[in-house]
Amino acid sequence: MKTNIFIYLLILLSLKIGQAENLSYDATEGTLISVDVSPDGKKIAFDLLGHIYIMPVSGGKAIAITTGTSWNMFPRYSPDGNKIMFTSDRSGSDDLWVYDLNSKEMTNVSKMELPVHQGTWSTDGRHVFGTALNMKVRHPVYMFNMYGEKQEILPAGARTPATHFEMHPNNGLIYFANGDGSLYKSGDRIKTYNMKNGKIEVYIDRPGGASNPTLSPDGKQLAYTHRDDRQTVLVVHDLETREEKVVNRKLDFDRQDSGSFYGSYTNMSWHPNGQEIFISYQGGIHAVKARTGKARKIEFSASVNREIKETIRFKVDVPRTTATTRTHRWSTKIQGGILYESMGDLYLKKGSKNKNLTNSKDHETNPVYDPGSRMIYFASWNDKDMGAVYKMAVNNNKRKKITDVPSQYGSIAISKKGHIAYIRGGGSLINGKLLEGQTDYELVLNWKGKETELADITWSGNRYAKRPPTVLFGTDDRIYYSDYVNDILTIKSITLDGLDEKEIYKFSNATRAVISPDMKWIAFREYHRSFVTPFEYVGNTLTVSDADNKAYTKRVDREHDGDFMSWSKDGRTLAWTRGKYHYEKTLDDILKENKKISKTDLSFTYAISKPESEIALTNVRVLTMDRNKQVLDNATILIKEDEIIDVGTSVNIPKGAKVYNLKGRTVMPGMFDAHGHYGSPISSLNVIEQSLYGLQANLAYGVTTMYDVYGTTQKDFWVSDMLQRGDLVGPRIYSVGDPIFVTKYRSKMHRPIKSLEDALEHVKFNKDHGATAVKDYSNHTRAARQHLAEASRQLGVNIISESFGNPQMNMTQIVDGFTGLEHTMGLEPIYEDVIQLLKASKLGITPTLVVVYNGPSGETYFHQTERLWEDEKLLQFFRKDKLIRLRRPTFYWPDDHYTVQMGQTLKKLYDRGIKLHMGAHGQMMGLGAHWEMELFTQGGFTNYDAIEIATINGFTHHGLDHLLGSIEVGKLADMVIMTKNPLDDIRNTRSIEYVIKNGILFSGKDASQVYPTPTPAPKLYFKE
Repeated sequence: MKTNIFIYLLILLSLKIGQAENLSYDATEGTLISVDVSPDGKKIAFDLLGHIYIMPVSGGKAIAITTGTSWNMFPRYSPDGNKIMFTSDRSGSDDLWVYDLNSKEMTNVSKMELPVHQGTWSTDGRHVFGTALNMKVRHPVYMFNMYGEKQEILPAGARTPATHFEMHPNNGLIYFANGDGSLYKSGDRIKTYNMKNGKIEVYIDRPGGASNPTLSPDGKQLAYTHRDDRQTVLVVHDLETREEKVVNRKLDFDRQDSGSFYGSYTNMSWHPNGQEIFISYQGGIHAVKARTGKARKIEFSASVNREIKETIRFKVDVPRTTATTRTHRWSTKIQGGILYESMGDLYLKKGSKNKNLTNSKDHETNPVYDPGSRMIYFASWNDKDMGAVYKMAVNNNKRKKITDVPSQYGSIAISKKGHIAYIRGGGSLINGKLLEGQTDYELVLNWKGKETELADITWSGNRYAKRPPTVLFGTDDRIYYSDYVNDILTIKSITLDGLDEKEIYKFSNATRAVISPDMKWIAFREYHRSFVTPFEYVGNTLTVSDADNKAYTKRVDREHDGDFMSWSKDGRTLAWTRGKYHYEKTLDDILKENKKISKTDLSFTYAISKPESEIALTNVRVLTMDRNKQVLDNATILIKEDEIIDVGTSVNIPKGAKVYNLKGRTVMPGMFDAHGHYGSPISSLNVIEQSLYGLQANLAYGVTTMYDVYGTTQKDFWVSDMLQRGDLVGPRIYSVGDPIFVTKYRSKMHRPIKSLEDALEHVKFNKDHGATAVKDYSNHTRAARQHLAEASRQLGVNIISESFGNPQMNMTQIVDGFTGLEHTMGLEPIYEDVIQLLKASKLGITPTLVVVYNGPSGETYFHQTERLWEDEKLLQFFRKDKLIRLRRPTFYWPDDHYTVQMGQTLKKLYDRGIKLHMGAHGQMMGLGAHWEMELFTQGGFTNYDAIEIATINGFTHHGLDHLLGSIEVGKLADMVIMTKNPLDDIRNTRSIEYVIKNGILFSGKDASQVYPTPTPAPKLYFKE
């Protein structure tokens, strides 16, 4: 059962919260208003900004029946008019609550662990229907009685909700909407549920869809909303003759394209006399004559009182001279110290000293120590020759290559007899496949230099949940290795001859499983937590899951557990890495739940790459993007090392400075992709290439900073360190690390949060790896979101959220102090209530117009208008066969490009002071940033607005504006030099001659370094 409301409120009161802003005003218009008319025709109930109001049917002063921090919506009068049911998260997540108009008492009638919403009454008032949202983000439908019981009437199917269940008064059918059609061929469909036999049939399926069915009181007519071309209209349908007519064409744009959880339009209601339909549009409530379509506006005034928690926003440090390594992988204790990898080299930590064992330009990974030969075996990668396996002595860095096939390698194991086994990528890399996209692998046995392919392996396509597979030589002369079978992690075994393959263990929810050398225990990683389970195979495949209570499991460590687990040789101690630490815990302490644990700091400092030079950019137009919005003509920018030391029209240029006469050029700050993805997630073997195409492309296109808001802890901070040291070419990289999925929308990435303690655990994990913000993704329970926000506040990290195209959820995130929303809410138009809510907070929005909710994505405009496969600059970073797929794009008519509509709504917000930022979403590396700016201008933003959004706004949003985002004295020298003025034409932002990052000058053609050390752009392995 769901947490008792009293206990939940006590928990909320105990949380430490920031200062709160109180939003208080009288509203006369609203967004997403749902309306219901009382059975006696005298009252209207409606929702506005998360509270339920009642007023006379003629309009006037509305009285709130809900108060406080809960979010309440979708009021429905009971058939006898004595109660109002509504959806509320007051118990921690959405439930169906009934308010007694006489006693003023509220009762939770659904009481489910799952969120339940959009309740409707049975005709006799004895039952209510509600749509639930399960952990897989599917939508079962239930009928609840008033005694705490329920029955499922529609099972969870696809991610297309069924809502608006309307029981007919006498034909035995329930009408409902199901968003399982696709515009414009179909759309939402109205279906019927037969209460006698449970049969479901499609009733209305038409081009443009049919949504929100609402029966007339006599059961003879059905009102619904429909998309007529680009217009949402109100239709009245005769259930007997099936004749229908459009009675209103002024409705707000529906949300069929996004598949809204709550239905594609707000709730409407018939007057009991059957003559009028009450519905909201244009910010108001209207009564529409069902016969003639004549409409009258119902004026109202509603007192809004909302407490908005202080927006979480922390300043983020930007290291200037030195930094400390954040990512350390594959650590294991060997004779002489702790062996591990960091920044592409193998290290041995002995006492307080770190010794670099390889010190090469190659990226070494997956070191394994053989105590018998005292040799280290490891995989290595370089972009020219690809990957191989090597061996070397601990005290001699002379390496010997033991493989011949160029590919990616990992998961190395050594037998006591000297056999070597490893996993090798298939041949697809030779044909241009990216490391991260490869899913075909081979288990290879190497004996005295001769290779034998033992088995094919298909490793997980589960994107960011990828953890490297494991290989072990068993005590029974078999090889044990992990594979994915139907996306379930499976341990298999096979003979050294490649025969008699067996499935030994299945881990329903895990991403990695490591057998101890004595074959008595298995450590596994499930839902971002580590466990051990006894190895007890006796012939039948066993299934293990802590979450599913399958087999005996024991949590390794709540506070410190992490990735890259390995066992000691005797199988009595488990080791792993987490951020900068190597941890060890004995099996006995794990089983006894002791907190005793040992940790070793593996980190070391490295120098930030910056030039020892001075550069003067003269005779240039400067778009400073400072607070005064200064544009300087014929100015000079003086840069010393990594810092801007002077800007203006009378700058003294010191002797010895490198002078670039840039007459006719325009300079703006380096762009910030606040919703960036620089490529695919990490490869299955966790190999990272020397040059990342997404980084090079973005830098060449003027993006000098990126924030990956859907990242991975195994890769992003490693890459960030390498960029800071100058080993990789690309923008500065910040990341949220692994996103926090509380639902099982992407099941292997689920991270359970049932308490503040759980939330602190997950946020701290990301922070320990280097995250300065966390990403709340697909978390549809308010209590869990509040715990996550509070954990972020306590630990000093920002919190952003995937909007999920769910504006009602997004508004609770605004109220709860979230830092920002990623993507639009998929909502337009927006009226004064939501504008006031946004203004009262400091939340920022990164709309990513290139991909948008509730309409064709903005990138489709450019797919139709640009011959991308012929773009010489893009072809520096992409294979032509990756671009030629856009030779025949999906066609959209100009008025179907939804980003124009959405842009106009965003401009309305921007003019009222709500901050927006540029996010290119990785749709077309580098060029996507320029697409995004142009899409803003299509929506009515000025060119200056678009540049401001692409520069200073994003830095301010993420707490980086103290050193980045504008061209001012004291800030870091990140800027873009263009041959044309973007204030004249926004496409001129593409005319990039140079890009400066941290004082280093790069070519805008290919990201080659121009000054101070001319260096060709790195070659990309997949283009060779």
